[in-house]
Amino acid sequence: MAEEDGLDVGVDEGKGGGKKKLIIIIVLLLVLLGGGGAAYFFLFSGSDAPPAEGDAAGAESTLSTSGPSIYLGLDSPFVVDFMVGGKQRYLQLKVSVKSKDAGQIDAMKLHMPLIRNSLVLLFSSQSFDELQTQEGKVALKTASLASINGILEQETGQGGIDGVLFTNFVMQ
Repeated sequence: MAEEDGLDVGVDEGKGGGKKKLIIIIVLLLVLLGGGGAAYFFLFSGSDAPPAEGDAAGAESTLSTSGPSIYLGLDSPFVVDFMVGGKQRYLQLKVSVKSKDAGQIDAMKLHMPLIRNSLVLLFSSQSFDELQTQEGKVALKTASLASINGILEQETGQGGIDGVLFTNFVMQ
């Protein structure tokens, strides 16, 4: 009988240990679910209403000047021909633009045919000899930036492109 009492005690302890484990698991699940619910609430509970006119959130509709730069490569390279001293010469340019405003990058994609047309006209109006100098290349970048921002201002009401990058510049 002493053995039976000893076994009964051991069985009760096993059941108590199982109940303790079950309670701990339930508490951990509740903590995890509560934490996940709180994280969801904080991340996705932003107001969907449009910002009021004088609101600080309304300032986001203007140009974004903070955050990382966004780059957009113009797909196909520009190829322009020149007549220099009776010989035909070529310029091949691969162009990318840089902006901190994703809205203006999207506007560039939308108005890409107009922008490419303007850039082709700009590139073909250059002097081959001037483009061989560093100053000529810098002047072309500046003129390209002004051309792109001019089109964006005309179409969207604001510029927003910070820089023009020549990722490939071949003259022959």
